[in-house]
Amino acid sequence: MRKAIFLFICLLVAGQARATTYYATSSTVNIDTASLWLPTSTGTCTGSGTALVWANRANGDVLDANGCTDLAINVDAGGTSVQVTLQTNASTGGGFTLATANLGTMTTLHANILAGSTSAVALTGSTGCGTISGSITSGGTASKRGVEDSHTSCTVVVSGTITGGSASAAAGYYITGNGPVTINGNSVAGSGGSAHGLYLNGSAAVAVNGNCTGADAAYVTGCYATAGTLTVTGNLIYGKKGPAVGLGGGTFYYTPAATNYILLPKDSSYVLGTIDSHAIEMPTDPGAANVKTGVTYGSLTGTYGGGGGGTGRIVP
Repeated sequence: MRKAIFLFICLLVAGQARATTYYATSSTVNIDTASLWLPTSTGTCTGSGTALVWANRANGDVLDANGCTDLAINVDAGGTSVQVTLQTNASTGGGFTLATANLGTMTTLHANILAGSTSAVALTGSTGCGTISGSITSGGTASKRGVEDSHTSCTVVVSGTITGGSASAAAGYYITGNGPVTINGNSVAGSGGSAHGLYLNGSAAVAVNGNCTGADAAYVTGCYATAGTLTVTGNLIYGKKGPAVGLGGGTFYYTPAATNYILLPKDSSYVLGTIDSHAIEMPTDPGAANVKTGVTYGSLTGTYGGGGGGTGRIVP
Protein backbone atom coordinates (compact mmCIF):
# COMPACT_ATOMS: atom_id res chain seq x y z
CA MET A 1 0.00 0.00 0.00
CA ARG A 2 2.81 2.42 0.93
CA LYS A 3 4.58 1.61 -2.31
CA ALA A 4 1.43 2.39 -4.30
CA ILE A 5 0.97 5.71 -2.49
CA PHE A 6 4.63 6.60 -3.05
CA LEU A 7 4.31 5.76 -6.75
CA PHE A 8 1.19 7.91 -7.01
CA ILE A 9 2.95 10.88 -5.37
CA CYS A 10 5.94 10.48 -7.70
CA LEU A 11 3.68 10.43 -10.73
CA LEU A 12 1.79 13.49 -9.46
CA VAL A 13 5.00 15.45 -8.85
CA ALA A 14 6.40 14.37 -12.21
CA GLY A 15 3.24 15.58 -13.92
CA GLN A 16 3.45 18.94 -12.18
CA ALA A 17 7.16 19.28 -13.02
CA ARG A 18 6.42 19.10 -16.74
CA ALA A 19 5.10 22.66 -16.79
CA THR A 20 7.67 24.80 -18.59
CA THR A 21 8.08 28.39 -19.71
CA TYR A 22 8.80 28.66 -23.44
CA TYR A 23 9.99 31.78 -25.23
CA ALA A 24 8.99 32.88 -28.72
CA THR A 25 11.79 33.31 -31.26
CA SER A 26 10.01 34.73 -34.34
CA SER A 27 7.54 37.55 -35.02
CA THR A 28 4.51 37.58 -37.31
CA VAL A 29 3.88 33.85 -37.14
CA ASN A 30 1.16 31.52 -35.84
CA ILE A 31 1.59 30.28 -32.29
CA ASP A 32 1.71 26.64 -33.45
CA THR A 33 4.63 27.27 -35.83
CA ALA A 34 7.25 24.52 -35.62
CA SER A 35 10.39 25.34 -33.56
CA LEU A 36 8.94 28.68 -32.45
CA TRP A 37 9.03 28.06 -28.70
CA LEU A 38 12.35 27.45 -26.91
CA PRO A 39 12.91 26.84 -23.17
CA THR A 40 15.63 29.48 -22.69
CA SER A 41 15.55 33.15 -23.66
CA THR A 42 18.85 34.49 -24.93
CA GLY A 43 17.56 37.98 -25.71
CA THR A 44 14.67 39.77 -27.38
CA CYS A 45 12.90 37.28 -29.66
CA THR A 46 15.77 34.78 -29.46
CA GLY A 47 16.29 31.60 -27.47
CA SER A 48 18.00 28.25 -27.16
CA GLY A 49 17.30 24.66 -26.23
CA THR A 50 15.00 21.93 -27.47
CA ALA A 51 11.92 23.41 -29.11
CA LEU A 52 8.41 22.71 -27.85
CA VAL A 53 6.59 20.14 -29.94
CA TRP A 54 3.17 21.77 -30.14
CA ALA A 55 1.25 18.55 -29.57
CA ASN A 56 3.20 17.97 -26.34
CA ARG A 57 2.35 21.19 -24.50
CA ALA A 58 1.38 20.49 -20.89
CA ASN A 59 -0.98 21.92 -18.32
CA GLY A 60 0.66 24.94 -16.69
CA ASP A 61 3.02 25.71 -19.58
CA VAL A 62 3.77 29.39 -20.15
CA LEU A 63 4.18 30.82 -23.64
CA ASP A 64 6.12 34.07 -23.33
CA ALA A 65 6.10 36.48 -26.28
CA ASN A 66 9.72 37.33 -25.43
CA GLY A 67 9.68 40.56 -27.44
CA CYS A 68 8.28 38.91 -30.56
CA THR A 69 5.27 40.71 -32.02
CA ASP A 70 2.16 39.69 -33.96
CA LEU A 71 2.09 36.15 -32.60
CA ALA A 72 -1.23 35.02 -34.06
CA ILE A 73 -3.39 32.83 -31.84
CA ASN A 74 -4.69 30.68 -34.68
CA VAL A 75 -5.46 27.56 -32.60
CA ASP A 76 -6.40 26.81 -28.99
CA ALA A 77 -3.26 27.46 -26.94
CA GLY A 78 -4.41 24.92 -24.35
CA GLY A 79 -7.12 22.28 -24.57
CA THR A 80 -9.94 20.68 -22.63
CA SER A 81 -7.43 19.25 -20.12
CA VAL A 82 -4.59 21.74 -20.67
CA GLN A 83 -4.54 25.34 -19.43
CA VAL A 84 -1.57 27.46 -20.47
CA THR A 85 -0.59 31.09 -19.91
CA LEU A 86 0.06 33.57 -22.69
CA GLN A 87 2.21 36.39 -21.37
CA THR A 88 4.37 39.37 -22.15
CA ASN A 89 7.08 39.70 -19.54
CA ALA A 90 8.36 42.84 -17.82
CA SER A 91 11.63 43.11 -19.77
CA THR A 92 11.18 42.04 -23.40
CA GLY A 93 7.45 42.54 -23.97
CA GLY A 94 6.09 41.56 -27.38
CA GLY A 95 2.49 40.59 -28.00
CA PHE A 96 -0.18 38.24 -29.31
CA THR A 97 -3.04 38.85 -31.72
CA LEU A 98 -6.41 37.10 -31.74
CA ALA A 99 -8.88 37.32 -34.62
CA THR A 100 -12.52 36.62 -33.81
CA ALA A 101 -12.68 34.32 -36.83
CA ASN A 102 -9.95 32.13 -35.32
CA LEU A 103 -11.64 32.24 -31.91
CA GLY A 104 -14.84 31.07 -33.56
CA THR A 105 -13.05 28.20 -35.27
CA MET A 106 -11.47 26.95 -32.05
CA THR A 107 -14.72 27.71 -30.10
CA THR A 108 -12.78 28.07 -26.83
CA LEU A 109 -9.32 29.43 -26.11
CA HIS A 110 -8.05 27.72 -22.93
CA ALA A 111 -5.45 30.20 -21.73
CA ASN A 112 -4.71 32.60 -18.92
CA ILE A 113 -3.54 35.98 -20.24
CA LEU A 114 -0.95 38.06 -18.41
CA ALA A 115 0.42 41.46 -19.45
CA GLY A 116 3.91 42.69 -18.61
CA SER A 117 5.69 45.65 -20.21
CA THR A 118 3.33 45.48 -23.21
CA SER A 119 -0.32 44.60 -23.68
CA ALA A 120 -0.66 40.85 -24.03
CA VAL A 121 -3.46 40.21 -26.55
CA ALA A 122 -5.01 42.43 -29.24
CA LEU A 123 -8.49 41.12 -30.11
CA THR A 124 -9.90 42.19 -33.48
CA GLY A 125 -12.41 41.08 -36.11
CA SER A 126 -16.15 40.92 -36.66
CA THR A 127 -17.07 37.31 -37.44
CA GLY A 128 -16.89 34.02 -35.59
CA CYS A 129 -16.21 34.80 -31.91
CA GLY A 130 -16.19 32.30 -29.09
CA THR A 131 -14.97 31.94 -25.50
CA ILE A 132 -11.75 32.89 -23.77
CA SER A 133 -11.55 30.51 -20.82
CA GLY A 134 -9.02 31.71 -18.26
CA SER A 135 -7.96 34.63 -16.10
CA ILE A 136 -6.98 37.95 -17.69
CA THR A 137 -4.53 40.08 -15.70
CA SER A 138 -2.69 43.33 -16.33
CA GLY A 139 0.75 44.12 -14.95
CA GLY A 140 2.98 46.94 -13.81
CA THR A 141 3.39 49.09 -16.93
CA ALA A 142 1.24 52.15 -17.54
CA SER A 143 -1.51 51.82 -20.16
CA LYS A 144 -0.65 48.18 -20.95
CA ARG A 145 -3.52 45.75 -20.67
CA GLY A 146 -4.23 42.06 -20.54
CA VAL A 147 -6.60 42.26 -23.51
CA GLU A 148 -7.22 45.21 -25.82
CA ASP A 149 -10.52 44.47 -27.56
CA SER A 150 -11.55 46.42 -30.65
CA HIS A 151 -13.73 43.71 -32.22
CA THR A 152 -17.16 44.42 -33.70
CA SER A 153 -20.48 42.65 -34.33
CA CYS A 154 -20.19 39.13 -32.82
CA THR A 155 -20.22 38.26 -29.09
CA VAL A 156 -17.05 37.33 -27.21
CA VAL A 157 -17.44 35.42 -23.94
CA VAL A 158 -14.83 35.58 -21.17
CA SER A 159 -15.01 32.80 -18.62
CA GLY A 160 -12.61 33.75 -15.84
CA THR A 161 -11.51 36.52 -13.49
CA ILE A 162 -10.35 39.88 -14.86
CA THR A 163 -7.87 41.89 -12.75
CA GLY A 164 -6.36 45.33 -13.23
CA GLY A 165 -2.64 45.97 -12.74
CA SER A 166 -0.38 47.99 -10.48
CA ALA A 167 0.40 50.79 -12.94
CA SER A 168 -1.65 53.74 -14.15
CA ALA A 169 -4.37 52.82 -16.68
CA ALA A 170 -3.27 49.18 -16.67
CA ALA A 171 -6.78 47.80 -17.09
CA GLY A 172 -7.30 44.06 -17.21
CA TYR A 173 -9.73 44.05 -20.17
CA TYR A 174 -9.96 47.22 -22.25
CA ILE A 175 -12.75 47.60 -24.84
CA THR A 176 -12.83 50.16 -27.65
CA GLY A 177 -15.03 48.29 -30.16
CA ASN A 178 -18.78 47.79 -30.44
CA GLY A 179 -18.81 44.00 -30.34
CA PRO A 180 -20.82 42.59 -27.40
CA VAL A 181 -18.90 40.98 -24.54
CA THR A 182 -20.19 38.65 -21.83
CA ILE A 183 -18.05 38.21 -18.71
CA ASN A 184 -18.87 34.99 -16.85
CA GLY A 185 -16.59 35.79 -13.94
CA ASN A 186 -15.51 38.53 -11.57
CA SER A 187 -13.84 41.82 -12.46
CA VAL A 188 -11.43 43.16 -9.84
CA ALA A 189 -9.74 46.57 -9.57
CA GLY A 190 -5.98 46.80 -9.68
CA SER A 191 -3.87 49.08 -7.48
CA GLY A 192 -2.70 51.57 -10.12
CA GLY A 193 -4.68 54.70 -10.88
CA SER A 194 -7.44 53.92 -13.40
CA ALA A 195 -6.26 50.30 -13.50
CA HIS A 196 -9.85 49.10 -13.58
CA GLY A 197 -10.58 45.43 -13.98
CA LEU A 198 -12.93 45.97 -16.91
CA TYR A 199 -12.70 49.27 -18.82
CA LEU A 200 -15.46 49.88 -21.39
CA ASN A 201 -14.35 52.75 -23.62
CA GLY A 202 -16.34 51.82 -26.73
CA SER A 203 -19.97 51.50 -27.73
CA ALA A 204 -20.24 47.79 -26.90
CA ALA A 205 -22.91 46.20 -24.73
CA VAL A 206 -21.11 44.37 -21.93
CA ALA A 207 -22.74 41.98 -19.45
CA VAL A 208 -20.87 41.02 -16.29
CA ASN A 209 -22.39 37.88 -14.77
CA GLY A 210 -20.11 38.09 -11.78
CA ASN A 211 -18.90 40.54 -9.16
CA CYS A 212 -17.39 43.98 -9.71
CA THR A 213 -14.91 44.69 -6.90
CA GLY A 214 -13.34 48.08 -6.21
CA ALA A 215 -10.08 48.98 -4.47
CA ASP A 216 -9.08 50.08 -0.99
CA ALA A 217 -6.03 52.19 -1.81
CA ALA A 218 -7.20 54.41 -4.66
CA TYR A 219 -10.17 55.34 -6.83
CA VAL A 220 -10.02 52.25 -8.99
CA THR A 221 -13.12 50.26 -9.91
CA GLY A 222 -13.90 46.69 -10.72
CA CYS A 223 -15.97 47.76 -13.74
CA TYR A 224 -15.73 51.16 -15.45
CA ALA A 225 -17.48 52.63 -18.49
CA THR A 226 -17.09 55.87 -20.43
CA ALA A 227 -19.41 54.73 -23.24
CA GLY A 228 -21.56 51.80 -24.27
CA THR A 229 -23.85 49.83 -21.99
CA LEU A 230 -22.65 48.00 -18.88
CA THR A 231 -24.99 45.52 -17.17
CA VAL A 232 -23.96 43.71 -13.98
CA THR A 233 -25.81 40.80 -12.38
CA GLY A 234 -23.37 39.85 -9.61
CA ASN A 235 -22.39 41.49 -6.33
CA LEU A 236 -21.19 45.10 -6.23
CA ILE A 237 -18.32 45.14 -3.74
CA TYR A 238 -16.97 48.56 -2.84
CA GLY A 239 -13.48 49.24 -1.57
CA LYS A 240 -12.61 51.99 0.90
CA LYS A 241 -11.73 54.35 -1.93
CA GLY A 242 -12.64 52.59 -5.14
CA PRO A 243 -16.29 51.81 -5.95
CA ALA A 244 -17.48 48.61 -7.52
CA VAL A 245 -18.63 50.43 -10.68
CA GLY A 246 -17.53 53.75 -12.10
CA LEU A 247 -19.04 55.80 -14.92
CA GLY A 248 -17.45 58.49 -17.05
CA GLY A 249 -20.29 58.12 -19.53
CA GLY A 250 -22.33 55.33 -21.06
CA THR A 251 -25.20 53.56 -19.36
CA PHE A 252 -25.18 51.26 -16.35
CA TYR A 253 -27.82 48.72 -15.29
CA TYR A 254 -27.82 46.53 -12.21
CA THR A 255 -29.97 43.40 -12.63
CA PRO A 256 -28.99 41.10 -9.75
CA ALA A 257 -30.39 37.77 -8.72
CA ALA A 258 -32.08 37.53 -5.32
CA THR A 259 -28.93 36.27 -3.61
CA ASN A 260 -26.72 39.13 -4.84
CA TYR A 261 -25.98 42.28 -2.86
CA ILE A 262 -24.18 45.60 -2.68
CA LEU A 263 -21.44 45.82 -0.05
CA LEU A 264 -19.97 49.09 1.25
CA PRO A 265 -17.37 49.94 3.90
CA LYS A 266 -18.80 51.18 7.21
CA ASP A 267 -15.54 52.09 8.96
CA SER A 268 -11.75 51.85 8.68
CA SER A 269 -11.74 48.22 9.82
CA TYR A 270 -13.67 47.13 6.75
CA VAL A 271 -12.05 44.19 4.98
CA LEU A 272 -12.71 44.18 1.25
CA GLY A 273 -15.56 41.82 0.45
CA THR A 274 -16.17 40.68 4.03
CA ILE A 275 -19.72 40.86 5.41
CA ASP A 276 -19.46 41.73 9.09
CA SER A 277 -20.09 44.63 11.49
CA HIS A 278 -17.63 46.82 9.58
CA ALA A 279 -19.61 46.60 6.34
CA ILE A 280 -23.00 47.69 5.11
CA GLU A 281 -24.79 45.07 3.05
CA MET A 282 -27.67 46.12 0.86
CA PRO A 283 -29.65 43.07 -0.28
CA THR A 284 -31.31 43.45 -3.62
CA ASP A 285 -35.01 44.22 -3.66
CA PRO A 286 -36.70 40.81 -4.02
CA GLY A 287 -40.20 42.19 -4.40
CA ALA A 288 -42.80 41.54 -1.71
CA ALA A 289 -44.27 38.53 -3.50
CA ASN A 290 -40.94 36.75 -3.34
CA VAL A 291 -40.13 37.25 0.34
CA LYS A 292 -40.72 33.73 1.63
CA THR A 293 -39.41 31.76 4.56
CA GLY A 294 -36.03 30.24 3.87
CA VAL A 295 -35.29 32.19 0.69
CA THR A 296 -31.99 34.08 0.95
CA TYR A 297 -31.32 37.62 -0.22
CA GLY A 298 -27.65 38.42 0.13
CA SER A 299 -26.73 37.03 3.55
CA LEU A 300 -30.28 37.57 4.87
CA THR A 301 -33.21 35.19 4.94
CA GLY A 302 -36.78 35.87 3.91
CA THR A 303 -39.57 35.34 6.44
CA TYR A 304 -43.30 35.92 6.31
CA GLY A 305 -44.30 39.00 8.23
CA GLY A 306 -47.65 37.40 8.98
CA GLY A 307 -51.02 37.76 7.35
CA GLY A 308 -50.93 35.77 4.10
CA GLY A 309 -50.20 36.95 0.64
CA GLY A 310 -46.47 37.08 -0.24
CA THR A 311 -45.67 40.07 1.91
CA GLY A 312 -42.93 39.63 4.41
CA ARG A 313 -39.55 40.88 5.41
CA ILE A 314 -35.92 39.88 5.36
CA VAL A 315 -33.91 39.35 8.52
CA PRO A 316 -30.30 38.48 9.41
